[in-house]
Formats: sequence, C-alpha cells, structure tokens
Amino acid sequence: MKKQTILLVLLALTRMTYAQTKLEIGDTVPNIKFSNLLNSPTSEASLSELKGKIVILDFWATWCGPCIPAMKNLIKLQEMFPNDIQVIGIAEDKPERLQRFIDNSPSKAWFGLQTEALETLFPYRILSHAIIINSVGEIVAITSTDNITKEVIEAVKAGETISLPYKQENITFDYEADPFPVKDVNAKRVLLKGGFEGVASYSKGYLKDKTFNGRRITIINQTVPSMYRSLYQKTYTRTVFEIDKEKYSYKDSKNKYCLDIITEKAGDEMYQIGIKKLEETFAVKAKLSRRTIPVYVLSVIDRTKLKKLKSKTKKRTLEFRGYEFHAKKIRMAEFSDYIENETPVPVVDETNYLEFLDIDFVFDPQKKNSFKEELAKIGLKLSKAEREVELLIIYED
Repeated sequence: MKKQTILLVLLALTRMTYAQTKLEIGDTVPNIKFSNLLNSPTSEASLSELKGKIVILDFWATWCGPCIPAMKNLIKLQEMFPNDIQVIGIAEDKPERLQRFIDNSPSKAWFGLQTEALETLFPYRILSHAIIINSVGEIVAITSTDNITKEVIEAVKAGETISLPYKQENITFDYEADPFPVKDVNAKRVLLKGGFEGVASYSKGYLKDKTFNGRRITIINQTVPSMYRSLYQKTYTRTVFEIDKEKYSYKDSKNKYCLDIITEKAGDEMYQIGIKKLEETFAVKAKLSRRTIPVYVLSVIDRTKLKKLKSKTKKRTLEFRGYEFHAKKIRMAEFSDYIENETPVPVVDETNYLEFLDIDFVFDPQKKNSFKEELAKIGLKLSKAEREVELLIIYED
C-alpha cells in the first residue's frame, strides 16, 4: 500500500456566494427558476409552476459514490408519488455524464445543473445535500438525501411536522488552510481532539509541502476505526470489523475526532505514533492479520499498451475524484490502490511492472463494462481469484 493517506473528500465546487440570502427550515422559497433542465417537459421551469407539489431538491453528482444509491431511492419515490412530488436533481457534473445517467436510469425525476442563484439560496460543501419544500413553498427539511423515505413523504403530504437530521455545514471552513497552525515547524507534535461541527471527513498527507512531506499527517472528522484505517493505510475492503459498527457510527458527531501527528524526520514513524495514541486513548483496537479471501488480480494483457504509459515527466502528481484518475510519475501499486477503492474486494497487483507511469483513467459507471474496457485500453485486466492478503482487524479489548 502507498505510504501516504489520500481520502476523497466529497466537496461541491461552490463559489461561496451564500451571503445573506441563505434559506433555512421554515423559510418560504422565492419563485426560483430552474434552467437547463433535462428529462423534464420543458428546459426551464419556475417553482411556482410546481405549486401544490412537494419539491425535493437533491444536490448530487454522478462521480459521488454515495450519491448514486440515494438518487435511485428518490427515483423510486418519484414513481410511488407521481402526482404529489417532483424530484429535481441538481448536479455538480458534466452535462454529457449527467445525460448518460438519465439514459441508463429512466424516471420521471428532473435533472439540472448547478446555478449561482441556487448556490446562493442553498449553500453547501458536502454531497449529497437535500432540501424538502412542501406544497405551499416552505422548507421543511435540510438533510442528507438518504434520510428521505416513503414515510417522510407521506408525513409531509399530510401536513405533519417532520424532524429529520439537520444537515448543518460549516460553509466558511477552509479545507485548504492548516486546521492546526504550527508555531515551530521543526517540533514534534501529537494532537488528538474532537471533531469540527459541519465539516467533511478528510485527511492531509502534505505531499506537496516541502516542510511537512513525509513527517506530518492530519486527520479530520473521522471515527476511531476510520483513523486506524488511515494510519495502517488499509482500504475498507481490507478491513474486518469485529465490533458493533453502530457504536462508532459516523452519523453521531460524538464519534468524530481529529488527529495531527508531526515527527522530526520523514518516514513511517508518524503512523506508528498515531496508532499508539489511539490505542492509549480508546477501547477499540486494531491489528494486522493474513487471511485467504476472494480478490481481484490486476494483470497485464498487452505490454505494448502499458509501455506507452512510461512516465516522461519529472514532477509527481496524483489526483482522483470518483470515476477519474490522473497521475504522473507513479508506481503501478498506486494505481492498484485507486482501483481497489472502486471494487467490492481487495485488488492484488500481479503486473510485476516497476517503471514509473503517467496515467489518465476515466470510466463511466453508467455504461456497462466501462471499467473493464478502459482498463483494457491501457493493457490491463482484473480477474477473480483467491489470495492470502494482509487485513486490518478492528476489535475491542
């Protein structure tokens, strides 16, 4: 596994124009206009045209893994209540990718692209983000999309007061800034504290920071099991939970913590210090164990195509977001790590390819076999097998 922690933070690319017009629960929504609509009778519509219906605005993206099942649940609700609700999915997306989702998931839900007006009224940073507007135009919920159920719709339809978890976000939090500023950059530090309210879970490996690269790791708003995974550098598919996961649920803000480790020299010491700190503080523990389990094996099917990816650059870069991966001067093991984030079982790299690579990999989750086809284009394939792999065991004393 790679020696740095890179976790995708599902942050919407907002322009931060929330100002003083942000709407809250109980507010009446102005007659906003939806433009560039897809899968609807017209390309434009105003909220007043939907008066008498419950409107569900779902801010999402096709590249956001958790957003897909949540949106498909809304599509089912649209089918169940065709005359009572109108689902409108507002996407942080490319129009062509959004259209492919619509083509592959036929429904009566409407879809549109983000606008400055919507950003101003409904600012957010974390996908997905849902607004429920009742039949008279009042906001009755601002919540995570997966909280919306058949029972919720029936209650709103009946005019009952609903109480869904409020999705409180810290809109002003700067994800690029140092959350724990350092006075002496050469000093060691071990900092463990509670989480930030309304902030996404993420971690920083300081790969582009000459001062802290290799000697600092910062973890924000993660549960204890998740922090262990970050420090052991293991994916979810390589983790075995021998605990009651609900006890450490991410939905409970009391379970979220922040950890900042700085060492004097670059190396793996920062991970070991972090693990020791967690073991000293919490009842939940972690250990490594080798077990034989089902896996995908990554192998070469066309070495000629693979050789074309040999790196021609000196500067290392690594970026990925959902279904896109763009990197220069990386090892195959790092690409294998990315693939593992998109598969239900661990991925074992058996390519035996040691050269540095430049890889641009994009697949379409709405297109059948897209992942397989895109791998083949660069000379690779995945095969089902069984292998002995190292797993992270999460347990309690």
